[in-house]
Amino acid sequence: MPERLSIIFAASEVEGFSKSGGLADVARALPLHLKSMGHDVRIVTPLYHLIPENHKTETIIPALGVPLGSEESWCAVRQLEMEGVVDGKMISVPVYFIEHDHYFFRSGYYDDGLHEYPDNAARFGFFSKAVLQLCRALEWYPEIFHANDWHTALLPFYLRQSQQETDEFKQSSSVLTIHNAGYQGNAPGTFRNSLEIPLDYFVAELFEDHNQLNLLKGGIYFADHVNTVSPGYAEELRTQLGSHGLHEIFTRKGENFSGIMNGCDYDEWNPETDPHLPACFSATDLKGKKQCKKKLQEIVSLPELPDVPVIGMVGRLTWQKGFEYLLPALPQILSLDVQVVVLGSGEPLIANAFDKLQQKFPTKLGWYNGYNNELAHLIEAGSDMFLMPSLYEPCGLNQMYSLRYGTLPIVRRVGGLKDSVIQFDEKLETGNGFIFDDPDSDSLSEEVELAVSVFYNNPRRFKKMIDNAMKQRFAWKTAAEEYVALYRKTLN
Repeated sequence: MPERLSIIFAASEVEGFSKSGGLADVARALPLHLKSMGHDVRIVTPLYHLIPENHKTETIIPALGVPLGSEESWCAVRQLEMEGVVDGKMISVPVYFIEHDHYFFRSGYYDDGLHEYPDNAARFGFFSKAVLQLCRALEWYPEIFHANDWHTALLPFYLRQSQQETDEFKQSSSVLTIHNAGYQGNAPGTFRNSLEIPLDYFVAELFEDHNQLNLLKGGIYFADHVNTVSPGYAEELRTQLGSHGLHEIFTRKGENFSGIMNGCDYDEWNPETDPHLPACFSATDLKGKKQCKKKLQEIVSLPELPDVPVIGMVGRLTWQKGFEYLLPALPQILSLDVQVVVLGSGEPLIANAFDKLQQKFPTKLGWYNGYNNELAHLIEAGSDMFLMPSLYEPCGLNQMYSLRYGTLPIVRRVGGLKDSVIQFDEKLETGNGFIFDDPDSDSLSEEVELAVSVFYNNPRRFKKMIDNAMKQRFAWKTAAEEYVALYRKTLN
């Protein structure tokens, strides 16, 4: 087996070019770290309409034919070098962009802001097939095809089909990483023919799901190895309650299903060097954190009260994030001597609820509808606690950022949250956060009240927890080494 692996990393979004969630962060960080280890890794992603406006790309293949179903569609391929710093060294990774105006030059990646695009299965089925065609055009046959989520879940299937027809990819294997199994790429069964899925494969063990196609389900079956982004989430996906209906197929994968904890980009999220902050700070000198808190209160128009705890929250406004029980709990939380700052966008119902709460609690709730990277950094740095009451959380990144910034997480015991946050222990003075179990308003409120009580009544222990938190590390180097071991396992 070669020391230097060749890897193509297929993702529907890549941070720096396109982003709607944590997949984009992984699609940038993991390839950079794999490249820094000496592997030949290349990224392929769709060319969405905003990318050419923000990045100068070079057309390397003006016309690439992609046979799919009874038709052959044509696209172009553009390229640029994605640069990033790993361990103080500048690393560059080639990124190939699949350019297809009809499929990808749209207002959104997956929806128009209200409704999913009805041809998503066709769009990303085409993209998955284009990955193989790109490799053929480059005359480059990687050992590893690394697919991500439902958008590229057909890639392991198309790879298997190709291996049965020709010898081009006979040395290749496939890995499918699931960043969120709640999104499965369901589509009407009528897409089966255009996606080249034989009738024999339209069965419950493979692609069929309540008479619809389920692209993720089929991808899980055909991938040589499937992993998700934390050991805790991998455990949950094997259970009926936590699997989003796929526990049987995950269980059938046996040892070919695992969890690898995502890393954290500490070059981007580091309170000692963060350029977005009014003052930097460290575990041994927290003076800058107080300045960040003051600035945060000023920006979100809250009273500048240094001794009142600020609870921050940054994320997508989706029901997955626990808003069903958070919103009813917020009036009780805001009745405490606290301030809450929320940054997010998404479900209009959730945003409207925050609009009303802010009108009711104008001096206690700071609310920003949208996304602002600088404000996100300031919330992590200027808050005393960070709230993540997720219904489920495959990995989570904000709790990692919070730990690094000495902002104690308050989380539910699920997925990657339970793998990264350690419950406060009053006797042992251990722990780096606060954890509750039940997905309901009472459990959430009680844990917030405990955190606030420790803040006010035992500042020495609160400071000890901050020390514990800021020492915690989730290095991408460690995650990348685990992925390389996984790749080699699939090639044996």
